[in-house]
Amino acid sequence: MKQLLTFLFCAVISSSIAQTEINVLCYNVLNFPQGEMQNREDTLRKIFNYTQPDLILLQELKSETGLNSIVEVSCADLDGEYFSSTWVSQQSNQNSDWLLQQAIVYNNEVFGLAEERLKTTPVRDINIYKLFLRDEGLSQGADTTFMYVFNTHLKSSSGSDNEQLRLEMAEVFVNALTEIDPASLCIFGGDFNLYGSDEPAYELLLSGTNSIVFQDPIDAPGSWTSSSYPFKEILTQSTRTSSIFGDGAGGGLDDRFDFILASENVMDPSSVLHYQEDSYLSLGNNGTCYNQNILDCEEDNPVPYDILRAMYYMSDHLPIVMKLETSVVLNTSNEPSFNPAIRMYSDGYQLYLRAENSVVKYTVELIDISGKLVHTALISDNESLDLGQFPNGIYIARALWNGQLEQVGKISVRH
Repeated sequence: MKQLLTFLFCAVISSSIAQTEINVLCYNVLNFPQGEMQNREDTLRKIFNYTQPDLILLQELKSETGLNSIVEVSCADLDGEYFSSTWVSQQSNQNSDWLLQQAIVYNNEVFGLAEERLKTTPVRDINIYKLFLRDEGLSQGADTTFMYVFNTHLKSSSGSDNEQLRLEMAEVFVNALTEIDPASLCIFGGDFNLYGSDEPAYELLLSGTNSIVFQDPIDAPGSWTSSSYPFKEILTQSTRTSSIFGDGAGGGLDDRFDFILASENVMDPSSVLHYQEDSYLSLGNNGTCYNQNILDCEEDNPVPYDILRAMYYMSDHLPIVMKLETSVVLNTSNEPSFNPAIRMYSDGYQLYLRAENSVVKYTVELIDISGKLVHTALISDNESLDLGQFPNGIYIARALWNGQLEQVGKISVRH
């Protein structure tokens, strides 16, 4: 088993065929960037440098400042240019005294971000991102390969009331699937706080009656909190036997709370973008530290001690890592994502467009945080869109020309 774990992990971090392999990491970063521990972004940087993720699903973000520091500091040494999704504070359950949010960070040489929106639930948001692979043939008319990424943090704690809330959040996700093409490539990650495979929320997430059917890549059912559960190497929380710095859960590694699920076509090795078999791991857990902290998994562990130590201090969760493979040849020229010749900005009352070509009219779309297109207008250089007709809030503005996305950005409407 230890030899097998070593082999599997080497497969996850290998970069020998980086143009066809894509590293995915899903991580609850514990109230980031708050806490008494200093320089948490540098601690996370060590973990990223080791795992080399191309797509990062984050949970428990507390601020846009924290998300920006992950992009600017934690991803600073990675190959490629890294961008984040648009920061929007938690919209669900806004009366909560502890608001958290999810986001993604991605390698812009591998992915582009086509759309982003969210769904509200009784507890926390479900964030939805439509990515596309940067196929080097796109400029010559090649078909675009899209992938939907869903990211959330289900209700925590045991008990029937909390199970019901997790189920209600899962129902929102399942309903969101009906709004996209059933042939879509999809992954769904996050801190699901599930205690066993018999929990209704988990059963619903994998139901064969959903419009898009998902699978659990490791397919290891059971009571994940039971001491008799045999596959202890898949457990993800807690990295600590007791709380440190006054934050996070203790109790040692005895729960499987963190997941990445994949649609059936992503699990199909013949798909243009698919899961690499046996690449899914709870990073650093070799199965020898049940009810202990992650540092007690040091013996015969392919993950170096300094990375185990970084994960111990970074969060009370372990990151989930897995690998995708694609037959698409990626464009790694690091060209800019958008046309630098145009610019949009807003003062909260007007949305302004500036363009070097004063003749061209751009299609400007305004999209609310639920992903609904609320307005479309044709705007030229030095023209503006009056925002007074829209309710106060956060919107995504997109500028297109000839159907091609030229600029995208977040604006705040206030009047």
